[in-house]
Amino acid sequence: MAADKTQHQSQEALDKARELSLEPTRPPANIPGYVLENFLGSGAYGEVWRATDQKTGRPVAVKFYTQRSAADVQQLAQEVEKLVVLSADRYVVQLLDVGWNAQPPYYVMDFIEQGSLENQLQRHGVYSPDEAVDLFREIAQGMMHLHGKGILHCDLKPANILLDEDGKPRVADFGQSRLSNDRSGALGTLYYMAPEQADLAAVPDSRWDVYALGAILYRMLTGAPPYRDQALTEKIESSAQIGDRLAAYRTALKTAPSPTDHRTLAGVDRSLADIISRCIAFDPDDRFPSVQSILFALRQRESRRERRPLLLLGIFGPLLLMGVMSAFGGWAFNQAASETTTAVINKANESNRFKAQLAARSAAEQILEYFRVVEHLAKDEKFVAAFDRFDANPELQKARRMIAAPIDNTRWEAGQRIETNPAVARARQLLLDHPDRKAMEPMLAKRLVNADQDYPPASSWFITDRAGNQVCSVFRSDNHTRLNNYAFRTYFTGDNTDLAYGRDSAAGRERLPESVNERRIIQQPHLSAIFLSQATNTWKVAFSAPIVRAGKPRGIVAVTVELGDFIQFRNEEKQYVMMVDDRNGDKTGTILEHPLLEELSGGPAPIPFRLTEKMVPNPQSVADQFFYDPMGQEREGTGYRQQSIAAHAPVIIERKPVSTQNIPTTDTVADPDAIVKIDTGLVVLAVEDYHSVIEPVDLLKNQLLKLLLAALLILASVAFGMWWLVNRTLQNSTQSVAKLFGPANNQSWLADQQTEPQD
Repeated sequence: MAADKTQHQSQEALDKARELSLEPTRPPANIPGYVLENFLGSGAYGEVWRATDQKTGRPVAVKFYTQRSAADVQQLAQEVEKLVVLSADRYVVQLLDVGWNAQPPYYVMDFIEQGSLENQLQRHGVYSPDEAVDLFREIAQGMMHLHGKGILHCDLKPANILLDEDGKPRVADFGQSRLSNDRSGALGTLYYMAPEQADLAAVPDSRWDVYALGAILYRMLTGAPPYRDQALTEKIESSAQIGDRLAAYRTALKTAPSPTDHRTLAGVDRSLADIISRCIAFDPDDRFPSVQSILFALRQRESRRERRPLLLLGIFGPLLLMGVMSAFGGWAFNQAASETTTAVINKANESNRFKAQLAARSAAEQILEYFRVVEHLAKDEKFVAAFDRFDANPELQKARRMIAAPIDNTRWEAGQRIETNPAVARARQLLLDHPDRKAMEPMLAKRLVNADQDYPPASSWFITDRAGNQVCSVFRSDNHTRLNNYAFRTYFTGDNTDLAYGRDSAAGRERLPESVNERRIIQQPHLSAIFLSQATNTWKVAFSAPIVRAGKPRGIVAVTVELGDFIQFRNEEKQYVMMVDDRNGDKTGTILEHPLLEELSGGPAPIPFRLTEKMVPNPQSVADQFFYDPMGQEREGTGYRQQSIAAHAPVIIERKPVSTQNIPTTDTVADPDAIVKIDTGLVVLAVEDYHSVIEPVDLLKNQLLKLLLAALLILASVAFGMWWLVNRTLQNSTQSVAKLFGPANNQSWLADQQTEPQD
């Protein structure tokens, strides 16, 4: 960032400054006794060069007033006058020599090796808060000395603060400075100049320097002065008249929000941020009235920071005492509460595991029963004989191939199949009417009608040929054969998920495999993937078994079951069980059985579809604590919204070994008569309200807490008394400091004098 330039009262002054900046290689004049070495910089009134004093060999800085006008000579005289007054002040660059009558006039001053604060900021960036405050305090101390001698700088900025070899600040460039009784205006630098100073008729005020000090500290911390904006700067500089530029500057600062970047910096506490904000307040009445007031505010801040350990001791000392005295009681309380809570939760977990295992065994027994009845039918001699007659009929074989062929011979309208190929329609009707197919229906109907007596309850029984055609089926709601192709279903293929076949509603046709002979068919009894009942929105599964002839499956027998009755264990108050599908696939974690689903299944309307999509992530890794039932997220499941603990148990069936191609087993058994364990992929969760479990512990904890609080109140009274004593002592110390330095809102003698009119 380029150094900020002091505002001037004419465009001519700006033009002369530009001309000066174009000739940095040749000094304006030679000075007897000094060797001019190199150009340091230029401003509105001249140039600054580095030189060496031939008598002493010390480096010096020479400031030439090159504009050669009477006003410049007067400007030089004013600046020299201020430097003479401040000749013994260590915070000011020292005057060494003056060339009043030289052409151009000049004066010689100390050369500060480290350069200006502006250069330092450009080279190294911002200061840390502690470094910035330390340097700022030195600058403010120097400004207080200036004000104490009746001098207002009026153009304070980083470029006018030089840093000596020890890093101590020296105030320089008093070209715009005014005496306290001077009524003539003085212009500063944009964004370091107080808004009321940006007026050619303004009377110098110590609060101008207060504003500049705040802007310098803001710059040291944030990297830019307050209110600085590139668009505003260009707008101001584009104005031809100085009055227009100053008016634009005042208006911009008045309408802009108060700067806040310094408040978000790490290490800038609220007290320091308030000091900065008060220095750069737009209204001069809101600022510190004097530099002395700033220093007093800094001392107060430091005093608060220094006494913070004592305050903390006054607070935490008694608290530490309270902690020591109550440590044993607190330890005993926590130990008792923790052990009791752990014991109660362990007992609840043990109970939940037992209930989950009991429900899982009940579900496993029912699954085994469905496998038994479906395998029994697949091997029943009478049924197999009827199926063989149907399967071997050449006329029916041709008809079955026609209805299964992957051709556009059907469309769907309002959920109904409409044949578009007359030959296919005739083949379908032939199958529906043929006695060989009808001969199998009574065997299926017997198992559906006699449910709950000789056979377990079912939604439907059906037979599928080796091509996937559902050639015979009976349903609980109605008895009819659909003759649709279901080669994509998991009960036919044995896969975890349905294949990408089936009805394409958008295209209005069947999507089937390319070749009937390539369709997969199960080789063993299989538990299908879950699918939704279109009538009730409840989950269903199918148990299927192959019809094997001559060592090859010729079709399948299957029974479909609505989930909801596998778990026979009934729910108790604040405790219930659910079943979850944990098999690989897109339905992993789906809740299959749940008390809420059971409640809604008997209603007049189907279960809401969104409830059927609820899932439990990783069912077999459910933690023993802090389980949240997904059903509780729905408005119908408010009773399941509480925090719970849960235990899980997998549904494992035990039976003689079968081929493990589709059903995973936990053991590999060579003996065909041995009993093996088969994981169905279903998981039962037993869930219990966490708060009801730990309710006895909470009662115990409340009793112990009452006793502990009574003891702590007594100790707190002692701690408060000690803190009050320490705080009162520190307040007395603060009042002593205030008497020494004066209150923050008192005006200095300079501030009182500067607004007095001259006689």
